[in-house]
Amino acid sequence: MPEWKLTCDPIVKRLRWMMLAAMVFSILNTLLGQPKSFWPQPETAIRGDGLSIYNPTNRTFEFFLGHGWRAYVAASFIYLATAFLAVSLLPKMPALIAAFAVIFGHYFGATLWLGSVWHLGWLGFILYAVVLGMMLALWVFPPAHTNDSIGRRLRWVMTAAILFDFIVTLLGQPHSYWLHPETVNEADPFFGFFLLRGWIAGVAFYLVYLCATFLLVSVAPRTTALLCSFALLFGHFSGASSWLFFRWRLGMQAPILYGVLLSTFIVLLVFPTVEALKQPRPIE
Repeated sequence: MPEWKLTCDPIVKRLRWMMLAAMVFSILNTLLGQPKSFWPQPETAIRGDGLSIYNPTNRTFEFFLGHGWRAYVAASFIYLATAFLAVSLLPKMPALIAAFAVIFGHYFGATLWLGSVWHLGWLGFILYAVVLGMMLALWVFPPAHTNDSIGRRLRWVMTAAILFDFIVTLLGQPHSYWLHPETVNEADPFFGFFLLRGWIAGVAFYLVYLCATFLLVSVAPRTTALLCSFALLFGHFSGASSWLFFRWRLGMQAPILYGVLLSTFIVLLVFPTVEALKQPRPIE
């Protein structure tokens, strides 16, 4: 039989605690965002988008909420323990992919509550993205345990996420937009300002924005570059996922699959270059 051992890798160990923090934050938002009627009547529970858990549109994973807060908390503890154990036992690369994918998924889940229920709108997911970026840059990947090549490779994943967000933003515009830009559909007032002036102005601004962010993370000090890269990754992941979730009504499956894809690219393209990810040599 194979011998199961908990991971000894410092980055995996730190990332799994960050994963748990993101999961707990999402779970707390789910509980605290419920209407007062939920506690005596669990069938009145709502989802992060403000709709009933029984609404057939964009079905999410809120089955246990309908059975009361005790069932939801118990299921959440089992879920937390299972995720923690899986990341601790998996080989290094799959563990990193799984941890990042869970963080991406719960980041988007929390932004639904921040935007729809707590009424923070686009500011909520930006602030949360910055917080996650700070945790990754300052704690999970500190300079003492990683080398500088992580930032150089991460910027390409960041650029791909920004491009994908812009593509789905254009594809999600109503048919009338191309002849009447005033019908633009964009929640972010900053980007909406340029899209309101026509798609040419929008594309021009995005190209400038893309070049500026790429240059920023290329010349900034390592920690600042990592913070900005991760924050932009999370922010534009949420932007694209919102279109998939709200515009095309693909449910939570679409953001989750997108998060898994991004996590795979991050780990396979970026982190193999980090010295701390190398297997330690056995002591002879």
